[in-house]
Amino acid sequence: MVSPRSGAAGPARTARTARGGLRTLRDAEPLLRGPGNALPPLVLGAGPDEFLRERLVNAFRAGAESEGSEFRRLEGDSLDAETLAGALATLSLFGGAQRIWIREGSKMGSATEEILLAWADAPGEGVSVLVTTARELDELKFLGTLAGLALTVPCRARGGEGLEWAELIAREEGLKLPGATVETVYRSAPDLLSFRQEMRKLAAYADGEGRVPARALDALREGGAGASVERWARAVLAGSAAEAREETEALEREGIGGTSALWALAECALGALEPQSFYYRRGGRVPVPLQAAKARAVLDQVYQADRALKRGEIRDTELASTLVQTVRRAIRG
Repeated sequence: MVSPRSGAAGPARTARTARGGLRTLRDAEPLLRGPGNALPPLVLGAGPDEFLRERLVNAFRAGAESEGSEFRRLEGDSLDAETLAGALATLSLFGGAQRIWIREGSKMGSATEEILLAWADAPGEGVSVLVTTARELDELKFLGTLAGLALTVPCRARGGEGLEWAELIAREEGLKLPGATVETVYRSAPDLLSFRQEMRKLAAYADGEGRVPARALDALREGGAGASVERWARAVLAGSAAEAREETEALEREGIGGTSALWALAECALGALEPQSFYYRRGGRVPVPLQAAKARAVLDQVYQADRALKRGEIRDTELASTLVQTVRRAIRG
């Protein structure tokens, strides 16, 4: 096995770079934008929210640019042990610090994982590594072990954090929106990346002071209104009984659902099982927080309903309301 050598040239790290520990993204961003000698050797960004992972990477890259250090991107799903060992041991081409971003770190092979863990246990000077993954720490033993050697930044908006990020996005896009517009758009968007896209659409209509004409706001509201099989599926899987009932009624009023609703559930369940390769690549969506066993139970109900439909045991118009009952029962166990 190839092992990375330590002791590469670079500025000495300060006492602020102790290994382990947890930081919010808001606290981590200025740290990653700062000088390399103030960085922990290893930072782990783990969680399903692609927008938050993107901000973490942008801060890491901005720090490299500001100090003139080399920035390298490695893809975890195609990264072998020898390549990683060489990257960790190689002096920067510019003779200074080096920052390495490993994307999809949860998809590295076991030999590559061992190289990273060995380096993190005795990191060389002048090298800082950021590992990002859509998986949660408790999903893989490797991630839990890595978290003990890294500064960990959770990449999932919890509670009111999502709305706080939405308000920040609107400000960063230079928008001054009336009343509860930000919250209304945020509640109708499937995730923060989609919310940002909506804000950028509004920004195209904004005047020099960031104010948006009423016609643009009306168009946005109309575009987000009505039924949505994706919103219905998320309500069934992760919402309250009232939310699931409301979304089901919306589907029935507009005469949509049926097999579209069936496969919307299947996509959410498959995305929970393999978020990186299946779900978020289909549109930047945040996977529904389902444990693997529950996601498989949902898929079982989807396949049973599909078989019943093909046998004529259930009508297409009955699929959505039937799945609400069977799927929520399966999730409860």
